[in-house]
Amino acid sequence: MTKIFNYLVMLAAICSLLTTNCGREAPAPWPWWTSSDSTAVNDTLKNWRSILNGHNFIQGQNNQLINYPLQVLVPLTSADTISRNGITLLKIGNLVNFYNQLQDSVHLADLLFGVKNDTIHRIDTFCFVTYKDTTENCLAGLKYNHLWVVQFYVSGIDSSISPWDTTWRVSSITDSVFTDTQAFNIQYHYTTMRKMELKKDTISKSYCVNNLTGYTLYIPNSTDAPAISNVVLSKLTGVDTFFSGARMDKKGIYNPKSLDSLYTIAKNESITVKITASTPTDTTTDRNYFFVSCGTPYITNKINITSTPNLGLGKVAFTSTGIHHLYIEVIPASALFYPNASRKATVWTIPIRVTQ
Repeated sequence: MTKIFNYLVMLAAICSLLTTNCGREAPAPWPWWTSSDSTAVNDTLKNWRSILNGHNFIQGQNNQLINYPLQVLVPLTSADTISRNGITLLKIGNLVNFYNQLQDSVHLADLLFGVKNDTIHRIDTFCFVTYKDTTENCLAGLKYNHLWVVQFYVSGIDSSISPWDTTWRVSSITDSVFTDTQAFNIQYHYTTMRKMELKKDTISKSYCVNNLTGYTLYIPNSTDAPAISNVVLSKLTGVDTFFSGARMDKKGIYNPKSLDSLYTIAKNESITVKITASTPTDTTTDRNYFFVSCGTPYITNKINITSTPNLGLGKVAFTSTGIHHLYIEVIPASALFYPNASRKATVWTIPIRVTQ
């Protein structure tokens, strides 16, 4: 029995030795990353900064203002003469144009080093990045030359209920037309957030971008901003549908994509963009306007593709090769015609690979 036992122990030791020398690495010291890893990642991210900038949909290169191509006469409706609080209503009667202006910005990249498949062996090492761009002081500029002013007075108070129910009636409507263009500035803030993955080259000790996501942005929040059901991109070779979030079918904007598997088109190839929104549902008193722009990486113009109150349909093309972005923007009328209202908008950013 002793001989058999010794034989089994020796056999186990041999197997262990063979296993150790057949491609298995010893566990790496923990934590295995150093300040040089962080430096290497940040050096790579600097080269991507102009492409990934979360404010690129706002303005062009060198902080150039980009006007939205929307000029519209706005009537006063019966809904504008109803008030529940008596606050004077301001409504733009003729919108000349509008724009967004970035006043300040803060960039932050959260780095998380790790390996795949929850293994402790340092075979393939990665840095997972949460890439954020924030502004606390962005301006929406509304230019107009016609303004409606509706004032109210108290016509009755029902003191039998608590709190008292006050009835308001219109006291005056002023229709002001200006020779010179006037402007309202609405201040707002937002944060864009996307995910990236950088893989380490074990020879050069540098990091390269392995995959990335797009991002969605809701101003002021996902409840009040317009809801986009989906975005459909069509070209001669097929149709692709995009949704928000991350999905099991990998069609979500927050699904990580390797650079080679990003939505790909040829330079100057025309693609059809179809945007379907589901809110606001009351398109009689409020409606959406749809815009697209091509970031290469900076945009030079906005394209108005508004078709119906909840549908945008139009064509775009990218004129240079590389990793670029398609910016989808949906802005409701309530954020454009009422200067006293809060800013509202929904932005989807889709990474695009443009080939020769």
